[in-house]
Amino acid sequence: MIKKSLDICPVCDSKLLIKEYACPKCHTSIKGEFQNSVFNRLSSEQLEFVRIFILAQGNIREVENRLKISYPTVKNKINELIKILQDIDVKNKKDSIINVLDELENGFINISEAIDKISKKKKEK
Repeated sequence: MIKKSLDICPVCDSKLLIKEYACPKCHTSIKGEFQNSVFNRLSSEQLEFVRIFILAQGNIREVENRLKISYPTVKNKINELIKILQDIDVKNKKDSIINVLDELENGFINISEAIDKISKKKKEK
């Protein structure tokens, strides 16, 4: 059974990297550091909802008909997805600032460089 890829370390809550892809048919292996998708954080049900929503071109009435759910349920599912994606954005920003502070603590950068890096990250909002 193939499991959905992980995005967050279950031990320390850090962002995980994909290090290798492998083909089960020809056994080709590709190694490196690959980014995970934000969609890995979504459940199968949420991914199916996103698929239907996109195929319906965002038409809520069409989503209602395809999934046989009410308008408020569609809106609740959209709001749930928005919250998940916003939480991911906030965590990514916090992680990047923590990385800058780690660089400072370990002596890789000085205080002025840390302030510059954090200022740039805040402007990226």
